[in-house]
Amino acid sequence: MTKIIPLKLDYDNNGRIFTVYPTLIFDEREMVMIDCGYPKTLDRIINLAQVKGIDLSRLTKIIVTHNDIDHMGALGQFKRAYPNIEIIASHLQAQYISGEQMAIRLQLAQHAYQQADSHRKNQIQKLIDILNSVESVAVDRRVSDQEMIDVCGGLKIIYTPGHLPGHISVYHMESRSLMTGDALVSEFGKLELAHPKSNIDSELARTSAIRLAELDIDTVYCYHGGPYSGNIKEELNAL
Repeated sequence: MTKIIPLKLDYDNNGRIFTVYPTLIFDEREMVMIDCGYPKTLDRIINLAQVKGIDLSRLTKIIVTHNDIDHMGALGQFKRAYPNIEIIASHLQAQYISGEQMAIRLQLAQHAYQQADSHRKNQIQKLIDILNSVESVAVDRRVSDQEMIDVCGGLKIIYTPGHLPGHISVYHMESRSLMTGDALVSEFGKLELAHPKSNIDSELARTSAIRLAELDIDTVYCYHGGPYSGNIKEELNAL
């Protein structure tokens, strides 16, 4: 029997608390994590899992939906702690996660720095320093849209670009559950798109979200907002 357990991870950024939900999907043979939190949070994630009776030394795979700092910041720590885990990402995102190409957020920040006045340059430089601190990690498997990962009752890769190019969501066939990365967020009791300022292409993000309505979904696991169940198809179509 496959279990899905989201881990509620709070992160203090200069007094402002952000909450994300790395999610575990596991059975007696495999344990998969969807996204893995901010940098230097491995020990806290291990403790969160232990509280729920989960031994993370069983971890076999991490699927990274995209290379934003809150989704892959701890990836290097995980790979050192569990060197046999398989890192999985989309073909397009893999080049940024592995460091083959400069991260899009970093490209944008560097461009903004060049255009900014001296006051703004100081603020943007802090962002650049944070983005540069994200550790690159080799991707072991590069997946395509609709590709199946044959573990834990079946995981289907769904391309959901817009927030970033190559962004993916993960559909768990057995439980009809969707792990959305940043394709969707749960806010104020309903499903929403990520904030427009965080999307590279908000219209494409909307198209990706509406496409998800074609799936038979019982529960949505939002990285920002946690598990959500309701009239999911209707809400997705309303987007």
